[in-house]
Amino acid sequence: MPRDDDTGGGDRALSPETLAAQALGRVEPVTRELVPPIHVSSTYERDPDGGYSSGRGYSRPHNPTYDAPEALLARLEGGCACMLTASGMAAANAVFMALLPGDHVVAPRVMYWALRKWLTDFAMPWGLDVEFVDMADPHALAAAMRPGHTRLVWIETPANPTWDVTDIAGAAKVAHGAGARLAVDSTAATPVLTRPLALGADLVVHSATKYLNGHSDVLAGAVVTAREDAFWQRMRAWRRDAGSVPGPFEAWLLLRGMRTLYVRAARACASALAIARHFEGHPRLSQVLYPGLASHPHHALATRQMQGGFGGMLSIRHRGGEAGAMATAAAVKVFKRATSLGGVESLVEHRASIEGPSTPVPADLLRLSIGLEDPADLVADLEQALAASAGVAAGPDAAVAAGGAPRPAMAPDGAAGDGEQTADGHGPVGHGPQTAHGEGAAVESRIALVLERQVGPLVRERGGDLGLARFADGVAEVVFSGSPGASVSIEREIAAMLRHYVPEVTAVRLAAAGRGVVASAREGTDAGSDSDATLAARLERLLAEQVNPAVAAHGGAIRLARMDGATAHLMLEGGCQGCAMADVTLRQGVEILVRRHLPEIAAVVDDTDHAAGTSPYFRTKKG
Repeated sequence: MPRDDDTGGGDRALSPETLAAQALGRVEPVTRELVPPIHVSSTYERDPDGGYSSGRGYSRPHNPTYDAPEALLARLEGGCACMLTASGMAAANAVFMALLPGDHVVAPRVMYWALRKWLTDFAMPWGLDVEFVDMADPHALAAAMRPGHTRLVWIETPANPTWDVTDIAGAAKVAHGAGARLAVDSTAATPVLTRPLALGADLVVHSATKYLNGHSDVLAGAVVTAREDAFWQRMRAWRRDAGSVPGPFEAWLLLRGMRTLYVRAARACASALAIARHFEGHPRLSQVLYPGLASHPHHALATRQMQGGFGGMLSIRHRGGEAGAMATAAAVKVFKRATSLGGVESLVEHRASIEGPSTPVPADLLRLSIGLEDPADLVADLEQALAASAGVAAGPDAAVAAGGAPRPAMAPDGAAGDGEQTADGHGPVGHGPQTAHGEGAAVESRIALVLERQVGPLVRERGGDLGLARFADGVAEVVFSGSPGASVSIEREIAAMLRHYVPEVTAVRLAAAGRGVVASAREGTDAGSDSDATLAARLERLLAEQVNPAVAAHGGAIRLARMDGATAHLMLEGGCQGCAMADVTLRQGVEILVRRHLPEIAAVVDDTDHAAGTSPYFRTKKG
C-alpha cells in the first residue's frame, strides 16, 4: 500500500506545507515512484463471480488518478472526504443539484458571476427558490432564513470581485439555526488562508482551476465535506450520473499544482499586499479593494478569519469611471488582459463589461489577479497604465455607472429607508408606529426596496425588470418588462420573498408594464373569458395586453402567425428575433400565460427565423 504518513517518522505531526509538497508522502508500492502515475484505463476487470474486489468498476466514478488529489485536499481542508469534478462550476452544480425542487437557497449578492447566472437561468426554472442577500451583513442573512424551507446557505469569501469577507462562523450559526447547510466557496482563500470546516461550514467548494492548480492549464473543481452523509452521497451520485468528472491527466496536473500551493499562495499574498499599499490613495483611483488594507470595511474580520495573508486578489476603482478603467486595462504591458485568476501570471479584467447590465460590479472597477512576477514590475506597469489613462474624463453618468450613488439601506438588512428597523434585527421588516395616512406609503416604500434589492437582481439577470405599481388591501401589484419569462416563471418566488420581508403583503399580482394584472385573481375575466371572440383573437389580445408591452423594452414584439387547430404558431420580431432569451421568453413566459388564460391552446410553436435577426437583444454583452 502507498505510504501516507502524518508524522516525520516520530511523534511530531507534519505541517500542511510538508503534506502538500510531498502529496501526503505517498510512494508507489511496486516501482517506488515518488510521482504517482496517470491511470488512463476506462474500465476494470470483474472477478470470476462478477464482483469488483478492486473496488473499481468504471473510470467515471472510480479512476485511481483521483485518489491522491482528493486525499490531499481533504486533509488540507480538515474534511473527511473530497470529490473532484470537471470544473469549479461542476463542483458548485453538484451541491445545488443535490437539493430538491422547492428548496429555499440563500446566496450572496456579490459572487462568482457564472454561478449567479446559472442559478437564475437554470436552477430557478428547475425549481430552486434562490434569494440573493448581502452576506457581509449578518442581519440580512438572518432575515432571509425560512426555517423548515431554507436548505442551503452559500457564501463566497473573499467575494469576487469586491473581496468582501463573510463571517463563516457567524453564517454557520445562522444557517444551522434554521436547519440549513452552509457551503463556502473558498476559491480565493484556499486552505492556506482559511479552513471553513473548522469554522462550522458543512461543505467547502473550490474552482481548482484557480489557485489549487495555479498554472492556468487545468479545468477542475472540488468539494470537501465535513461528513459523509446522505447529502454527500447524493452529490457523488450526481457527479457520476452527470458525467461531471475530470480527465485523468487533469487530475494528475492538479496534484502537481497543489504540491507548490503554499509557496505560490505566500508569494501572491505578499505581492498583492505590497501593490495594494502602493496604490492606496493614488490620485487616479477612488478606491483599492483588498482585505489586507486597514481601510477595507472587513479588515478586522479578515484578520481574525484568514491566517497567513489576505489573498492574491484585489480590485481598483478608477476616478475616470468605466472609460478610465478600460483605458488603463488597454495600456498594461506586463499584466495580461484575461479571465480567470490564481495563476503564476498576473491578470487584469474589466468585470462589468463581461457580466452585463445586471451586474452588481461597479463599471469603474478592474480586477487584478497577482501572480509570481517581481511586484516592482507589476507596480511600474500599473503606474504607466494609469498615466496613459490620465486624459480620460468620467462621463456625466460615471457616478451612477460606477456604483458611486448610494442606495437607501435595504429593509431586510436591518434598516429600511427613513430609519425603520427590523423587529429584532433578525426577522422580517418590522413596522414601527405609523399614522393611518402614512402607513400605506411606508409599506409601499419597503416593498419597493425589496423588489429593487432582493428580487430585482434575479429578474434582471434573466433579461427583465420589474417595479411596484401599487399596494392596496394586502395586494402588491408588480409590473414587469423585458422577457416575460424573466418574471412570470418565478412568480411564486417573487411572492414568497415579498411576503417574507413585508408581512403586510398577502398576495402578489404581476402585470405587464402599463397593462392588466395577470395573476390568478384575474383568471376568467380577461382574454380567456371572451367567449364571443375566436381563439386566435383572444390570443392576439393576450399578446397585445400581457406580452408585447413587456418585450417592447427590448425593442421586440411577438405576433400570431397562424392557428393550426389548437396549436399557436408565433413569430418573434425586432429585438426578440435571434435573441438569446427567445426560448426563455416563449417557454417560461408566453406559454405560462397561455396555459393560464387560454387553456384551449394545446401547444405554442416558434416559427421565427432566428438566424435572420438583425438587431437581437442580448441580456449580457461580451468584450
